[in-house]
Amino acid sequence: MSLKKISVICGAALFLLTASTGYAAGPPEPEVIALWPAAAPGTEDWTGPETVQTWPIPGQPQRMVGNVTKPTLTVYRPLPGKANGTAMIVAPGGGFTSLAIDHEGILVAQWLAERGITAFVLKYRVRPNPNFRIPGDLRKHPELFAQFKQTFGAGIPIAVADATQAIRYLRSNAARFGIAPNRIGMVGFSAGAITTMGAVMNDAATDRPDFAAPIYGAMDEKTPPTGGPPLFIAVTQDDPAVPATESLKIYSSWTAAGLPAELHVYERGSHGFGMRKLNLPVDGWTAAFEAWMKSHGWLNKPATEVVPAK
Repeated sequence: MSLKKISVICGAALFLLTASTGYAAGPPEPEVIALWPAAAPGTEDWTGPETVQTWPIPGQPQRMVGNVTKPTLTVYRPLPGKANGTAMIVAPGGGFTSLAIDHEGILVAQWLAERGITAFVLKYRVRPNPNFRIPGDLRKHPELFAQFKQTFGAGIPIAVADATQAIRYLRSNAARFGIAPNRIGMVGFSAGAITTMGAVMNDAATDRPDFAAPIYGAMDEKTPPTGGPPLFIAVTQDDPAVPATESLKIYSSWTAAGLPAELHVYERGSHGFGMRKLNLPVDGWTAAFEAWMKSHGWLNKPATEVVPAK
């Protein structure tokens, strides 16, 4: 075969490949959006560069981002023609001292984008806390959880402020991202789930997500807001850090208020399973989450298609 024919065949194959993916040179770099126009309110004196540490989890090392002083949203878009008009804010955990940016952030966003959801990883403000320490197995001492929350309690209102700002930003700029302003969800893990529930409990409906998924999370003991959003809740029975009883409280409060909620309690998986594969039944939480979103219509395109503004 001549070099000319080989060149033609390779060129045709490259054309078919790029046509099938929708990208001519691979997916574009995710867009990063500053949440606040100036220094984030309340922490103007926070300085210093962000830090990145790698946790040596066997076979699945994970990056932890710390000292976040400038909160951002990083956009993960579906492939061209695949977007369904739904958006999801992703809030990683990390005890309000760091952010598990991979298995509770980027990997979640990519999974959502594959299902047509425009995902936004929320890098909310966190700072090191020398007093942060889990006081043993909190499953055996649930009365200590309130005490444990005090060690990171100062970070909660700051994180919730960033989450609320993210919701406001997306609703105000829905046309730009091709999303429907009434189809903005939020999923959070651990501290990110506490942040998610903080946003869910906002007094103003315009500052709340339209649906939410607190994964191994907790909430303040408040009455759910009138018209509170549907919740998908997942946790493991053997979670030593945020006991499953905290997720049960969320579910029970939603049920008592007549609000929709779905709860999945898996026997094993410990804390922080996120998108990691453990070869346990808990690996199926994403399939359950997908089925739940589909049942509510958030994976279907709306009757009136939302087209991104040019």
